[in-house]
Amino acid sequence: MEVSDNQCCFVCGPDNPVGFKARIEVDQDKRSAQCTLAVAAEYQGWQGMVHGGIISALLDEVSAYAGMTVGSTVVTGELTTRFLKPVPVEQEINVSAQVVKQTRRVVMVVAQLVMQGQLLASAEAKMIVVRS
Repeated sequence: MEVSDNQCCFVCGPDNPVGFKARIEVDQDKRSAQCTLAVAAEYQGWQGMVHGGIISALLDEVSAYAGMTVGSTVVTGELTTRFLKPVPVEQEINVSAQVVKQTRRVVMVVAQLVMQGQLLASAEAKMIVVRS
């Protein structure tokens, strides 16, 4: 499978007019990625709470960035998200991920969403290597 980046990713794409334009920082040595942002009220589910799909998208995106620290392009094969507490809109959150295991074709990543030191959501991602 061939994949290409047109800079329009909903989470990180700078050319997506309705996206987050998240600036994701990568640490190659630690095989990790993270970003800090506040989610606007337009992306709420219940009043004042970030929609669960948005939370999953954020965890997925940092997982992909962490997964690519192994030197290959990856796509999500599986994402298991745990919603532990509501994530309030318009509050600064940190979303981070780290590679925990790698085989030839699969990169396993764990991710978390934290606000003021409190874990609000987590995920386990199975990222599939699509090319080296």
